[in-house]
Amino acid sequence: MSWLKDIKRGLERFGEFEKPRAERRSASGLEARYGVEIPNFPAGIKDISASGVYLLTEKRLSTGELITLVLREKGQSETSADLQFSVHARVARQGEDGIGLSFDLPPGLDMDLWGVLLRNIVVLTDPEQVADMFHTLRTILFLCRICQSNAEQPILLLGKDLPPDRMSTLVKIVQAADEQLASEPDSDRFRAHPGVVTSILRDGSWAPDDETIELWVGLLVASCSLSAPDDSNQIFANLLVQLTPTQTKILIPACERALGIGPGAGKPIYGSIVISPKEMIELTGVHDLTRAATDMGYLYNLGLIKNVFNFSSYHEIESFDITPSALGVELYRHCHGSREKIEPQLVESAQAHLANFLPAPQPMAVGGENPPLPTYTPD
Repeated sequence: MSWLKDIKRGLERFGEFEKPRAERRSASGLEARYGVEIPNFPAGIKDISASGVYLLTEKRLSTGELITLVLREKGQSETSADLQFSVHARVARQGEDGIGLSFDLPPGLDMDLWGVLLRNIVVLTDPEQVADMFHTLRTILFLCRICQSNAEQPILLLGKDLPPDRMSTLVKIVQAADEQLASEPDSDRFRAHPGVVTSILRDGSWAPDDETIELWVGLLVASCSLSAPDDSNQIFANLLVQLTPTQTKILIPACERALGIGPGAGKPIYGSIVISPKEMIELTGVHDLTRAATDMGYLYNLGLIKNVFNFSSYHEIESFDITPSALGVELYRHCHGSREKIEPQLVESAQAHLANFLPAPQPMAVGGENPPLPTYTPD
């Protein structure tokens, strides 16, 4: 994707002052909606630059007024949030056929990078490239919103030569989190610790399946709040990156049964959660019960289930005790958006268990190669 060179050049200059060239361009492929709080007025676009946009509209707003502006690919459904992005702007001037707006960009957004992204959205003609530009811009705007002037660290992930599949997954995590947060009150005021956000996006970009991606989305949502940003969720990111898809297929239903939620939910189970070999196969899709037992041992050594599988017996496997630990339940809850503070003793427990994993395995390998085998020291 050679067009990314422009973005990379912008990223290389990230943080350096460079007066942007506010070159006006026609934006025939874009359309707009705007409003003081809710962008419910449609408008055409006469021209656009890095500093602002001129809207063709009969609706008039007061000069200096701050509005919400949505720019999207022309012809997109109003219900689709894909090829569009939202920014704040101020009414700068009144014209005979419309109004001129100046962008009120979030702290942390480099003007040169903004100009590169906006220009490419306007001038590129390949639909796939245009879609990539929208996704990249939405991702950067989201990161600037939640990390403010400290957004450089997570934004720089976009210039790290990530393979297309990892970049796509990173964008999926951001967009899904953005959509979930949009439904919460005062979502524009949510902030997150840039180091935690960087870890979630870097490690989450390896996620090989939708179920694991959803866990990273939930953890990113949980890391955004109205409180002062902290790195308490880093421990959950460190745990989640250790898990394979098969292990999550064991842990998630175990936690759902313990909490009495999820598909076919009943009352919370406070005792042991024991399943048959048939149920294990149905959960994981893996018919090798020895492999399932190994995954159980892995979850135990991470401190996420209570009891270790008995490998000393040569008898046929009759059952699996998948009862989650308190740490396992908290990992589940935080990966589904919980913002409750984790107890200090659980943090210590997680750190002690993670110390057995030397080094932490990559969750997935590049180019379809087999992922490295997990390394741990049995308790």
